[in-house]
Amino acid sequence: MKATGPMRNLGRAIDYGLPSEAGALSSRRRALLWFLYLLFTAFSLTSVSAETTRSLTIHLSLGYGAEYASPFHVRIAPAGGVDLATQEPWTGDAGAGHIATHSFQIAYPDQPVRTIQDLHVIWGDLIAHSDADTVRRLTQDPAWQQDARKITILLNREGTKGFTLTIDQLLRCKAFWVPSLHLFLSTGDRPISFADYQRQIAPYRGDRILEQVHRGPEASYAEFAKKWQNMGDPAYTHPVQEGPGHIVGLGWDGSIAKFGIDRGAGVWSDEGNPDQFRFWFEFAHLAEGIIPYWKSQTLYDGLPVMTTTLVRDGVRYEIEQFAWPLNRVPQQRVGDLKMLLMQRVRMTDLTGTTRTIPVTMVHERKISGEKETPVVAEHRSGQILFRGAADHGVLLDVDAGDAKVAWAGMQEQGQKMKGLTITASVTLPAHGEKNLYVTMPSPALDPADIPALLATSYDDARTRVLNFWSSYISRGAQFDVPEKAVNDLFRASLWHALMLPRFYPDGHMDLPYSDFAYGQTGTPWPINQAVYVDYMLYGLRGYNDVALREIEAIYKNNQEPNGHVDGFAHWLAYTPGMLYAVAQNYLLSGDREKFEKELPQTLAALDWSLAEIKRAASSSGPTQGMVRGPLNDLTGPGYWAFNQAWLYAGVERMGEALERAGNPRAAECLRVAHDYREAIKRAMQIASVRSPLVELRDHTWIPYLPSEISEAGRNYSLWYPSDVDVGATHLLRLQALPPDGALADSLLNDHEDNLYLHGWGLANEPVYDQQATAYLLRDDPKAAIRTFYSLMAGGFSQGVYEPVEHRWRWGQYFGPPSTDGAWFELYRNMLVRERDTHTLLLCQAAPRAWLNDGKTIQVKRAPTWFGNLSMKVESHAASGTIRASFQLEARQTGVTVLFRLRHPEEKSLRGVMVNGQPWTDFDPKQEWIRIPNTDSRPYTIVATY
Repeated sequence: MKATGPMRNLGRAIDYGLPSEAGALSSRRRALLWFLYLLFTAFSLTSVSAETTRSLTIHLSLGYGAEYASPFHVRIAPAGGVDLATQEPWTGDAGAGHIATHSFQIAYPDQPVRTIQDLHVIWGDLIAHSDADTVRRLTQDPAWQQDARKITILLNREGTKGFTLTIDQLLRCKAFWVPSLHLFLSTGDRPISFADYQRQIAPYRGDRILEQVHRGPEASYAEFAKKWQNMGDPAYTHPVQEGPGHIVGLGWDGSIAKFGIDRGAGVWSDEGNPDQFRFWFEFAHLAEGIIPYWKSQTLYDGLPVMTTTLVRDGVRYEIEQFAWPLNRVPQQRVGDLKMLLMQRVRMTDLTGTTRTIPVTMVHERKISGEKETPVVAEHRSGQILFRGAADHGVLLDVDAGDAKVAWAGMQEQGQKMKGLTITASVTLPAHGEKNLYVTMPSPALDPADIPALLATSYDDARTRVLNFWSSYISRGAQFDVPEKAVNDLFRASLWHALMLPRFYPDGHMDLPYSDFAYGQTGTPWPINQAVYVDYMLYGLRGYNDVALREIEAIYKNNQEPNGHVDGFAHWLAYTPGMLYAVAQNYLLSGDREKFEKELPQTLAALDWSLAEIKRAASSSGPTQGMVRGPLNDLTGPGYWAFNQAWLYAGVERMGEALERAGNPRAAECLRVAHDYREAIKRAMQIASVRSPLVELRDHTWIPYLPSEISEAGRNYSLWYPSDVDVGATHLLRLQALPPDGALADSLLNDHEDNLYLHGWGLANEPVYDQQATAYLLRDDPKAAIRTFYSLMAGGFSQGVYEPVEHRWRWGQYFGPPSTDGAWFELYRNMLVRERDTHTLLLCQAAPRAWLNDGKTIQVKRAPTWFGNLSMKVESHAASGTIRASFQLEARQTGVTVLFRLRHPEEKSLRGVMVNGQPWTDFDPKQEWIRIPNTDSRPYTIVATY
């Protein structure tokens, strides 16, 4: 048996002696070393006596597809018992038509490949629901077929360019075409030629997801609503459904009491409400299986007035529900409100026959009283009040009109709640309709509240609810486009966030992730609230006061004396996330006073972040300069790319904000951020070199960028979010890596081709739509629009637009407004985005369908780094013109506006007028109209085609 690896190299050292400057080995020392060599070799042979060694010839070609010639310096680094015949580097130039070729031989131990034994269930589910070729790629990946035998091919002296292949990959695949490296590798004594390989993979050319996106028609909401099953439909099932499954939260701005509405209009109390209850209508009870009868569940123009429609036994039932505060609409955000869930059941006969139908409802509640069910019924003003016999609290108010009502108290063995069942016998005229009203308070009302309850008119409360929320929405930025679903979600996203927190009389505030999941006290996940809600929803829409109060609460709830911001599972990103949110909101609002108010806690968080970066800078090795810390709920400490991205973004964005405010610490932040970005780039390059290549849908190969920088390759043992949802692609979104470089290409293509379920462009946790912003940064509108619609159809239920956490396989929870924030930031940036500190992009990625003839896009008072912006686009495409206008309340000089007008039929831009004057500064190919040095006056653009 041949000696391999270190033993063989030791033998060479003995044969050839030390380098000349150290002198030759003495005969005695040479004999001693040979004795040690033979001893170690004997031990090695004993330990692997059953192992044989095989050889393989590898052929490397450089320069294919390279437009320019460039130098290379190739070294081969073996591992896992692999040995090389020669260690000499190969140098030269390749490209511009010159192909450099080189062959070398390796020896490797003949060992079985180990199949993964601890595959995480989410990865298993992804593979189980993938197409056959994706299954092949994922199950042949070295994370699945585990092989310690490998070679790393380094393509430059610095070791920052190259890749790794396992022996299993080399033996199984035999040829690898890596376009980004202009490299072709083949194996064996009779290797396949590059031309023959190209012919083999020709049928797959263009199969990459992004290539399909660019080649096909622009995405639409209708397309993805068909792909992603509606989570609000009772026919939808989830393998790990939690609680009632899909549930829509209805409450008030900051109220403690909230109501959750399920797919059958059943009512649940939220997890943070001390008043725990259930209510449902039997004809729509989910336990009965309402799938054949259910028709829809909708909001009224995106506002929190919700209607569930069923058709059963010739009757159409429309259950309308909304939340309303008894007695008053508070002038400020308070939580101790007595809330009413107002419910109207409208029944319509579809048979043409007059008949009497029973409407049964069930109510359960944790109430005080004796062991037997303590409920009494009291008739007041044509209504029936159901009250607790012990405390006389009102549990339910039923107005059944002329229907006969029967009721009974209920008690089940071991039941935690006590309840009652109520049946109203409603006489329904032929083709006619009747209404039944049910009001459920939370908490149960005191006797003193009964007059106010009886005086509450359903129709009046409904009107006032719509007016309240419409008014709240109108106070902020306005976005209106010619697509109802988008406009409805725009409106819904605001009240989703405002209903989330709970305000208490003592002044403290709870900011849970969702009212129907996880812990309900404090701020368990600060980054989700501060970044994805307080910046992405409130900051970008002009509600800076709301954001400030919540950020103050996060600091109060979560900041430690050393400046570190903690939370559930101790995510490292919590602290820099606070820097990012505070900085973004100041840049958007320009409110120096509020920024200064937040600075003491923010600067403490900054000091903690800078100390972590400084400590890491003194390290060495492949992770030099990288900060180690926890990632997320199920993933412990490591050199996670996600954490590096947030540390960079938090410090960099805080530097921009401090510079705008004239704070002397700005220079330090910007310098540290610049140096840290360079360290991240180097570390990710090295991590990519150490990782095995991965295959794409077109059967080409790309370097892989791991989510944990010290690890090589994918990690199927960890849950999917660690590698994907909070993976390395956040480096692009936060610009810690160049979004348009080769590393970015690898990240985006790998995710789209291999890691998003069905290739539909959505991660398991929709809140982390990290690739969408990367596409905007790369100026790839079609890819951004596709992600926008997939997120909208897959991250929210269709009809009521309720946000979800975990789209597939993992425990599914509804209600996190951070998903709304991710969607709105993308939507806003598609229409209004700061490219840098002096350039504003308008309508960069507006879908072409929004500019069909007669359509209008309008934005009002949208905060930007340069001041509030209003704009309008009116399409007259049929007559060959598109008209646009904008006005920027400029806070600085020298701002350039780039206005893109994407013609619905992709016609070329022929001429432009700006403020009535001919304009030549436009690019027909890119569809940009450039207006430099804008000021606060209105601008009008007329584009002709």
